[in-house]
Amino acid sequence: MRMTRLALAVALGLGLSGPPGVRAQENGGNVSVDADYRVGPGDVLEVEVYDDPDLSGLVTVQHGGEISFPLLGDLGVNGLTVREVRETLTRLLAKDYLVDPQIAVRVKEHRSQWITLVGEVMRPGKYYLQGSKTLLELLTEAGGFTGQASGEVVITRSDASEIPAGGDNGGNEPVRISVSPDQPPAQQKAALSLQLGNGDIVTATSTQFFYVSGEVKNPGSYPITPGLTILKAVSVAGGLTKFGSKGKVEILRKLSQSDTERIKVDLGDIEGGKKPDVPLEAEDIIKVGKRVF
Repeated sequence: MRMTRLALAVALGLGLSGPPGVRAQENGGNVSVDADYRVGPGDVLEVEVYDDPDLSGLVTVQHGGEISFPLLGDLGVNGLTVREVRETLTRLLAKDYLVDPQIAVRVKEHRSQWITLVGEVMRPGKYYLQGSKTLLELLTEAGGFTGQASGEVVITRSDASEIPAGGDNGGNEPVRISVSPDQPPAQQKAALSLQLGNGDIVTATSTQFFYVSGEVKNPGSYPITPGLTILKAVSVAGGLTKFGSKGKVEILRKLSQSDTERIKVDLGDIEGGKKPDVPLEAEDIIKVGKRVF
């Protein structure tokens, strides 16, 4: 559960007490404390008109973005902030019905905006937004990563160019963000501080492996890391045994269920700069042959 501990440890290090919903409950009741939250269909608003219980109560934002309010009828509120809803009710009630009305508006139930979290987290699912939410807050709310998590998070949104950590990646392609414990603390903090938005799909990816067999000191399976090449992979496996041949290295790469590519590699040529190092892919199998004496 290393990655789970990572997310929680960083949360403590950044001084965050948890996701916005938790902080709201600590302030008394399951209500939003963010006056800039923009309401939408499905949200339940709690309206309190001071000294007028007949006008106070819960109203639900309907599918068309309107609420039905006593005396005023149907009012369009879709996309308005909580502050703007309060100002609208105050203005309309003061116009024809009340003298200097004092009104409070809160979001009792958040149902119009959400993030979908899938993959290797303890509690995947739909997480409703109650204002701003960072990647760290989402992961903490979901209980952190599972033991199978790779430490890489893929974020897909309708406008991926809005994700600063990914930069301009040319359109709406998913953005991959690493929160690996091997990162420098500043880079890790920046990744976890990423602001998420309505409609984002966040995927915590699984660890992927490559395999090394033959004349290496520590054959077996190893996790794929960014920038991994054949030279680095052999080094991770402890290097060649005294019987290993640098010129008898082969990568078996599965192209489909029935098709496998064989890539012959000469480690000596790569070390000498005669040939480029070969990037590895997930599920690659490296086979190292014996020297002929």
